[in-house]
Amino acid sequence: MPATRILLVDDVPMFRDLGSVFLSRSGPVDLADSASAAFQCADERKPTIVIADMHLPDMGGFEFCRRMKTHPGWGNPRVILLARPDSPDDHADGVRAGADEVLFKPLERDALIASVRRLTDFPTPRGLPRALIERPIEITARGRRISGILRNVSRGGIFVDAPIHFNRSEEVSLRFDLGDQDLTVSPTAQVVWTDRARNGFDRVGMRFLKIDARTVNRLEHYVSDHYPRNRSVPA
Repeated sequence: MPATRILLVDDVPMFRDLGSVFLSRSGPVDLADSASAAFQCADERKPTIVIADMHLPDMGGFEFCRRMKTHPGWGNPRVILLARPDSPDDHADGVRAGADEVLFKPLERDALIASVRRLTDFPTPRGLPRALIERPIEITARGRRISGILRNVSRGGIFVDAPIHFNRSEEVSLRFDLGDQDLTVSPTAQVVWTDRARNGFDRVGMRFLKIDARTVNRLEHYVSDHYPRNRSVPA
């Protein structure tokens, strides 16, 4: 595979400097302080992956990601958007924009590098680590509350068995816990795929939309503690 070229876009000089140091072992890093500067850089050196703050001085993250993904000359790079830690709406906007990953600031070095490698080291991006689980889940959709079964979870989304058929891109509200009443999770989510039916239930893959940094961090710790390292887990 060709070398990974990274484009890091942020209007804070310290973040650009630190990010460049963090990422330098993953490939050459180009830096930009605005969307317009990033587009000019992409014209000159096509990026493999773009990491950008969602609140650039000249463009919001939704439009920035859309342009990066659809420009015919840039090869549909992978995009990681960086959200404010107190903004579930940032996370939702990033997912809706088509970002391959949404991370919350402030970033940890290892998390950033792991995301870049997951998205660029293989011909097809690898899925996030998932923990197998069997728990009840409440899904609110189409004005109804529906009882389903949670089958596995990552920090980015879930697989559930649901008694109705969902449409791709449909948005729902969720409520579930992971066997610990202190870890009740209530995000919104977007349907990514469905697989019809097993014993009257559809298997449904959902990606979290509105979710805060604290909940994502708690889910990540849960998955780390329960990840089945001795077997493969679907992406």
